[in-house]
Amino acid sequence: MSEVESKKDELLLINVVTMFSQQAWMAMGKLKNPVTDKTERNLQEASFYIDIIDLMNRKMSGNLSGDEQKFLDSSLSGLKINYLEESNKPDSKSDLKEDSSTISKNKDEEIDEKSKDLEQKNEEISNKTDKKEINNSK
Repeated sequence: MSEVESKKDELLLINVVTMFSQQAWMAMGKLKNPVTDKTERNLQEASFYIDIIDLMNRKMSGNLSGDEQKFLDSSLSGLKINYLEESNKPDSKSDLKEDSSTISKNKDEEIDEKSKDLEQKNEEISNKTDKKEINNSK
């Protein structure tokens, strides 16, 4: 293989690994998606892209230059470490749902208590009114 072809292959490999790495970073919510202009988190998708790079690393083992292998290993280890960190974080949407339902439940309980208090007060007022009417009729 000529030196020109070797350099071309190295650049192509770097571009492919970078492309899949960026997709994984976006799926982990570490990079903003340029299409939607939003930061989104989809760990299943991130795992898919990391698995592709891992597959490439295993299948090309022994056929890469030292620099290519270092680049691939470095990219893969950075992704895996960040993936583990992200997978240990709670899912923000489910947390919000739990917080929201807890708040809603607490509000419902508070409303029930206030309703009971009002019923008791209305009953007391009604009893007092009844007693006054009885006293006035005598």
